[in-house]
Amino acid sequence: MILAERFLFLMRKFLFMLFFSYAICSLAQDQSYDDSLPDHIVGDIGLATYTSNLHLGTYGTQTFFAPYAFADYKRAFVRIDMFGIKTAKIGYGYLEFTGKAILDNYVVKSPYTTNTIVRRYPIPIGIGTFQETPIGAFLINAYHDFSQSKSALYEFSYFGKIETIEKVILYPQFGIEKQSSQYANYYYGLTSQQANAIGYQSYTAPATNNLMAGFLLEIPVIDSWYINIYGKRKWMGSGISNSPVMNRSFQDNLFMALAYRFE
Repeated sequence: MILAERFLFLMRKFLFMLFFSYAICSLAQDQSYDDSLPDHIVGDIGLATYTSNLHLGTYGTQTFFAPYAFADYKRAFVRIDMFGIKTAKIGYGYLEFTGKAILDNYVVKSPYTTNTIVRRYPIPIGIGTFQETPIGAFLINAYHDFSQSKSALYEFSYFGKIETIEKVILYPQFGIEKQSSQYANYYYGLTSQQANAIGYQSYTAPATNNLMAGFLLEIPVIDSWYINIYGKRKWMGSGISNSPVMNRSFQDNLFMALAYRFE
């Protein structure tokens, strides 16, 4: 029952992402015509298994099914966990209104008591750009979290491209994420009341920079079907890793998707 409810929640979030992108795209139809934008769906759409471990308290690995997309339609786009709309042309890309679908469960389970602390899902929405240059792709985004934290989140990533055997392509990723003090403290800090409830010391998390490294592996299967594997490790800065709710100084995420490629 829990898995079924989780899947339905993810389906609703995925459909909201597509509807949000399409709605904003419709509002942008009066902008000047850009023949570099596709007039049909281009990219990969399928189903994935999502696995992550935030190392919060005793809460372990979480795995579930989720929709998968890395595709564009006119000005709308979905890039795994990002969605939004392209607006003005900038360099090798566009100024984008973008949102981020963070699927992680921010649940702290105490090893000392039966109590847990649950934070609401982040809802980051902001602006950014995705620059596909001859030397690789650069992603820059600035978000405001419209969930309970009401705070700021920033990210910068670089994606390379390495063609290997049998048309298998590897896209390595390197980046940095900055969480404002309010963002980091909401998800990783503890008030005195919360600390007493789960048997930890209280903690106030400062603004923190987190380093990231990952990869996207694209494996052709047959015809227009592909297996896409995306993995990422995030090394949390001391402002978060020193929090008593953290039992490791890093967090891991993994997508494994079977997708159909629209061209």
